[in-house]
Amino acid sequence: MSAPDREANSTKTEEFKKSSQYLAAILATVGSISAGTYLSWTSPALPLYGKNGALELTDKDKSWVASLLPFGALIGALPAGTIADKLGRKIGVLLIAVPLLLCWFSIGFAPNTFCLFGSRFLAGAAIGATSVIVPLYVSEISHPAIRGSLGSLFQLQITIGVCLGYLTGIIEDLRYIALASAVVPAIVLASFPFMPETPVWLMRQNRRDDATKVMQWLRGEHYAVREELEALDRAQTSQGLEKAKISELKNHKKAVLISLGLMVFQQMSGINAIVFFASQIVEQEGSAISSNVCSVILGVAQVIATYFSGLLVDRAGRKILLITSSSVMALCLFVVAGYIKFKDPSATGTPWIPLISLTIYMTMFATGFGPIPWIMVSELCPTNVVGIISSVAAALNWLLAFTVTNIFTDMTQTLGVPLSFCLFAVIGATGSIFVATVIPETKGKTKEEIQIALHGLPSAPPVKLEKEYVVRHTNDGVVIETAT
Repeated sequence: MSAPDREANSTKTEEFKKSSQYLAAILATVGSISAGTYLSWTSPALPLYGKNGALELTDKDKSWVASLLPFGALIGALPAGTIADKLGRKIGVLLIAVPLLLCWFSIGFAPNTFCLFGSRFLAGAAIGATSVIVPLYVSEISHPAIRGSLGSLFQLQITIGVCLGYLTGIIEDLRYIALASAVVPAIVLASFPFMPETPVWLMRQNRRDDATKVMQWLRGEHYAVREELEALDRAQTSQGLEKAKISELKNHKKAVLISLGLMVFQQMSGINAIVFFASQIVEQEGSAISSNVCSVILGVAQVIATYFSGLLVDRAGRKILLITSSSVMALCLFVVAGYIKFKDPSATGTPWIPLISLTIYMTMFATGFGPIPWIMVSELCPTNVVGIISSVAAALNWLLAFTVTNIFTDMTQTLGVPLSFCLFAVIGATGSIFVATVIPETKGKTKEEIQIALHGLPSAPPVKLEKEYVVRHTNDGVVIETAT
């Protein structure tokens, strides 16, 4: 079938093919599995140092090994958006996979602590870039109807990687753990070159023919690609094609506020501290369940919940999942705080109340505040500034993750565990209010429609909105115009 015939036929149906989009998104997010294995690697690996000829690490060395990863991620996130804008999203994903692969070899066979520290920092930088470029790639290849489901793959793959990292502990050899973990980024380098660049980036490079071919491959030969490409063209024209600068963010205050706010509430709900402390609570209460088993239980719960979040996010919507997630997380933390505060010191046996509460907490995080902030940053930001806002949001996320993890021990010693948990719970409850009052629903909307909703225009049917309004960003701010 010729291209004109295919385009003519494509106008007869709005059906689109999902398989190509899922394939590209799954392969792009394989790098997130590697990020997850790096994050959980410390759990099985650190106890092996000093054994069987491995490096001797002091407690301070181990602390640096753990903390250099999020610190590196903070640094790596900052230039990632600029790299993705200049070189493309696809090239960005492939560049990230190179250090993710090589660092496993330098970690597994590190001759000294300097090499180990440097490898963890470099791997962290690659993970920080992953948290910017991969969600951006997935968002830009996705049809609005399944953008949420595909976007949730980023967090799902991370949780799978975390579980795999825990499971590598059965190997009990640092070198073989590293070699097994290196398989994941190798898969990215072997498979992702066959995936396309995003139509959004190609349109920004004035490569309309290439964008048309990619869009047709992603949506299927019977899909009306012309209409979606024209919508992209209008959005980019109205947003301006000038190079994004930090100073330009003042024209996108609401998008910046929501993007950064979501990251603040995601991390300040205490997720990293809870992951760190959950197994210790169970172990300290004299449970027969070991800390490793507890970690696996929580990890599996996250994987299952993130999977179901992907099924719900394009049906229920972003707001309801975020509100439910943060509210239930806050309730669970209050329950755990009350248990620890008022427990019977003479009680023995498995502490089911905190174990169940923390499992629900992790499940609800994975359902809402885990994956959805990453999805919404790419959705809310105009095309010309999405890279830079994504970088700033990801950098803030990793900065807060690093800070919360490092201050949690001092925090519990100063305030006590119950009060610390209550503080996280209050922040989570505040997050529910933030989502309910500030964030617009983005389910199923195009970039153009999201910008219209973001700037307060009355709701209307999507097609009608696209044809009636144009959102134009100028040096003086945002202008809403009636399209001609």
